[in-house]
Amino acid sequence: MIGTPALPNLAGVITLADVKQKGSGSYAADYVPWAKVMQLLNEKANGWLPELIKDHNGELVHKAPNGTGYLCIQFVNGNFGTPVWTYAVMDNRNQAIAYEKISARDLADSHRRGICSAAAAFFSLAYELWAREEVVATSEKVETQPEIQLQQKEAKAPAKTAKKKERPSESPSIPKATVVNDELIAKCMELIQSRLDGDVAKVAWIADKATKWNLDGDGSKLKQMTTDQLQVCIDELSAKPVLKQ
Repeated sequence: MIGTPALPNLAGVITLADVKQKGSGSYAADYVPWAKVMQLLNEKANGWLPELIKDHNGELVHKAPNGTGYLCIQFVNGNFGTPVWTYAVMDNRNQAIAYEKISARDLADSHRRGICSAAAAFFSLAYELWAREEVVATSEKVETQPEIQLQQKEAKAPAKTAKKKERPSESPSIPKATVVNDELIAKCMELIQSRLDGDVAKVAWIADKATKWNLDGDGSKLKQMTTDQLQVCIDELSAKPVLKQ
């Protein structure tokens, strides 16, 4: 390839709606799906396509000195191309895989991850996640108002006397997971009230989690969360300072 034209600068293109999260607790990681990365490249860097550079034997996977494998990725546009970007072939623990043990699945997965890494390097697409910088919120509406209303009702509404009901011969059992989640939701709401300042901040925080975890049902977003997701929220909120009264 000869020369390189001005490369598209796609910093700031991704939004919170594009960011997903996998894992939980200390293993939680934000990412943008490879398909979304390619869609954005096709839309905003039209003509630039990724390709794998083969080694001197014509193999797609290059062999490192220690016997592991890596890919060489380049974006091309007509007669122009970017420099080569290397990316190790890794397993799901981000450990390099021995060359002889690399499977078709390992190659495919690392190819897609490598494209995302190279797109961040050459076009700054989704660089925020690699650099751990803030991703901007979207104008997309995420319904979180029921959460705030629920907090206000619990704080202001007087206790009502429960009506007596005839007790059934056998009380239906409440699933343990439901009980645990109710306790986590209560803890999460308590922390939201004590660690986030103002309704705007509370709505934005809940909307962020709803977007990351694709919580698109009606009503309370906390009630749509799994036990692991609620625990992630509690851990994150607990790390914030308590608001001054």
